[in-house]
Amino acid sequence: VTVSEQLLSETGILNTALEIWRYAFGVDIGTLLVARNAMSASHDVTLTPSVKPKVDELFMRWLSEEETKDALLENLQLILKGEHVSCHNTGNQQSFGDFSGGISFTGGQSPRRPTSPTTPPASPTTKTASPRSPRKKGAGFPAFRKSSINSKVTPNRESLDKPTYPNINIPQFYFPTGQPTCTADYNKQIINNVKVIFSNFNEGKAHKKNFTDVAKACDCPLFWKMALYRAAGGEEKGYVTFEMFQDLWKIISTSFHDEASRFVRLLAQPGCNYLTSEDFSPLIQDVVDTHPGLSFLQEAPEFHSRYVTTVIARIFFTVNRSWSGKITMPDLRRSNFLTILQLLDEEDDINQISDYFSYEHFYVIYCKFWELDTDHDLFIDKKDLSRHNNHAISSRMIDRIFSGAVSRGMKSGLDRMSYTEFVWFLLAEEDKRQPTSIEYWFRCMDLDGDGVISMYELHYFYEEQVLKMEAMGIDPLPFEDCLCQMLDLVKPKLGVKITLQDLKICKMTPMFFDTFFNHEKYLDHEQRDPFAALRDGESDVQELSDWEKYAQTEYEFLVAEEGANDSNMSYEDDFEADEEDDIELINRNKSKQHALNAISDLNTVITAAQEKSGSLENATTTTTPNNKSTPPDEMNNHEISAEFHLLEPPMRNRW
Repeated sequence: VTVSEQLLSETGILNTALEIWRYAFGVDIGTLLVARNAMSASHDVTLTPSVKPKVDELFMRWLSEEETKDALLENLQLILKGEHVSCHNTGNQQSFGDFSGGISFTGGQSPRRPTSPTTPPASPTTKTASPRSPRKKGAGFPAFRKSSINSKVTPNRESLDKPTYPNINIPQFYFPTGQPTCTADYNKQIINNVKVIFSNFNEGKAHKKNFTDVAKACDCPLFWKMALYRAAGGEEKGYVTFEMFQDLWKIISTSFHDEASRFVRLLAQPGCNYLTSEDFSPLIQDVVDTHPGLSFLQEAPEFHSRYVTTVIARIFFTVNRSWSGKITMPDLRRSNFLTILQLLDEEDDINQISDYFSYEHFYVIYCKFWELDTDHDLFIDKKDLSRHNNHAISSRMIDRIFSGAVSRGMKSGLDRMSYTEFVWFLLAEEDKRQPTSIEYWFRCMDLDGDGVISMYELHYFYEEQVLKMEAMGIDPLPFEDCLCQMLDLVKPKLGVKITLQDLKICKMTPMFFDTFFNHEKYLDHEQRDPFAALRDGESDVQELSDWEKYAQTEYEFLVAEEGANDSNMSYEDDFEADEEDDIELINRNKSKQHALNAISDLNTVITAAQEKSGSLENATTTTTPNNKSTPPDEMNNHEISAEFHLLEPPMRNRW
């Protein structure tokens, strides 16, 4: 019993202890196995399901051996007589060490787990009998050694648990420079075509003007000709030979396999895999010089750089979705820029291409900037920008724009906006459905930069809207009611926190933004039919974007206004009676200055109200209580200044 208790205290020799109990007390094998499993569980000795059945099978086979039974009975008799079990087994039976826990002990000593030596033991000089050989060395208990089965449990478990996979050849699925599609014969044919073209040039040298034929010969869009010319080394030498172009095309055809990767390779600086704004300048300048739709611009070279800057700013506004200032190959693949660039060869009227290159759009943008830039140094400050659209943008939003939230130039500490930054501002202001526009205004409204627009931030911007509407004699909607409307409009997923994704999903995003920082458009939304606005927001098919509608309307007005001014100067007394549209625009021009003076008075009132909130009512006591006004032509300057606050938004827009 003492030996059995000692055996039970060691988890590694549970099997041996159970064998002694079975022969000593005649326990049947079924009960023995149940007890063995229970004891193993009590000592946290668990086997994986894949190994346990095999161990049970070997245990049963070992118990059925006659030599095992004789050895158990012989050692049990020694225990009952009070004798010690010898370390060496002189019997003819198989050693129990195969199922032991690796513990060796002598009679009278309690078995203990061996401690790890500090140095590995040296190899024995005398040969010892193999534990597998049935050599008897006496009636003593066999010497215990580390079980060969236990030592293989972990490797077997890992090998059984690890799934095996067939040797499958996975084809390449990621092609950063495009998937190869052109064959060697196709590239050879292109080289032959280019060789024929170069043979027609004087001394085999192609100059800048000759690369139209070279671009067609290598099956590239026409307006890639400047990129090909510069990449082949023509800018440095002034010409390109066939050998120079052949070396370039060998690199292009073997390493770059789609239009986006080839376009970046041709325009980018050496060692760069992206395009900056400076890389586009030669390409756009070539469009200005050679496109038939811009031939009239040759007489005004001072506007070339303005047009180039405008086009590049529009390209980055639409294509550079990461706001990094670098256009990569994936950016080009996701955009329509290369398709639009190819259309330039097919369309002679450049104004028919509304994306990026339209001259009418450039004319509108530059004229709007010129009106604000009073000193004409191509920079505007906060005061200049506040005059945009009759002071429609709130001063708090203008402060956010100049804070650097949406402009890299503001980070230098200069409180002024460049022409390129104004292009981004105008595109974002007039088309708030475009993804970049939504990101633009979201960055401005996210004051703390935590990625959500909270109620505090909404209330911060709405406060100024309330002051403006009160100064105009309009009863503003309480913020709580406005907040409920906006939350119902946007349906944010985070309760009262509005994320960028919420605004991109929403169909009525322009109404949301205008509510908080553009009181002119906010009042226009309020006067529109709500069902019409809903239909416009839910419509998936839209012929013209908001920006295209705005540019078309403003261009017609600017051209008519300029024509009316010219007619007024040259033919002051020779108007035709049937030109009603021109006459209406002339009247609009006459009233424009009066309206701007009235807006200036309005801003003075708002500033005073912000500084002295208690004197807001005194500042607006000069306004008339009714909402009716006489036509503009029948009012003098003082009447316009006093009653302009009460005009309806459609009348202001018409002015």
